[in-house]
Amino acid sequence: MHGHERGRARRQSQRRQEQKNAKPRISHARSVSRLVQPPFEPLTGTLRTAPQTLFHVRTPLVDGTAALLPLSDLATVDPVAHAVAIAKYDDTPERRRLRNTRIPLVDPLWTEVVFLSPVHPHAIWRAWREITGRERATWEFWAIKANVLPSGSVWLDRTLTQTGESIDPREVSPFDRARYQTMTATTSANRAWLEQLAASGHSGAWFQGIPHVLDPTAVPLAAAEVVDWRDAP
Repeated sequence: MHGHERGRARRQSQRRQEQKNAKPRISHARSVSRLVQPPFEPLTGTLRTAPQTLFHVRTPLVDGTAALLPLSDLATVDPVAHAVAIAKYDDTPERRRLRNTRIPLVDPLWTEVVFLSPVHPHAIWRAWREITGRERATWEFWAIKANVLPSGSVWLDRTLTQTGESIDPREVSPFDRARYQTMTATTSANRAWLEQLAASGHSGAWFQGIPHVLDPTAVPLAAAEVVDWRDAP
């Protein structure tokens, strides 16, 4: 065998060995879009040690109520709170369209459901500290057992459409309380969002890139607990 032929054979052998040892490449968009059915497993992985709990920022309750209400319901029970909350959708054309976005499967509008996060808030607090080296101040959340939700709740994982666009029916699936497990690590999309915030010197919209459970009714809080996102589960 001539020298150049031996060199070519050696290079081919090296390429075959590299292909054999190479790890499979994962397409983030395709992988995440398949995970619309809970329990959701982000590409970074989760620890299945937390109970079947969902989370919502602890906000002042309407007098005489012990439940989280859809934004639309506030119009009759607390018009002032409703006006303040609905005004937050007026900052961009996309956000103005968002409040009139219809939810497939259950059919109510965006403002006619309660949004609950499957990610333990501490996972987001921890990710922010890992990215920035800084710790956020205390922030309290309602921790709500999944078994109090009605059968009509759905799982929304918005990986195919953007704010202001109609939701693709493939992004919505029935919420399966029996299979659901709290996520104790945040999603790859949320972590990327936090990195973007940190790089730009901003903060906020902490649950961007996280799927949510949508409940078209009031969510009872009688058995809910209060957790601080600084505290590990």
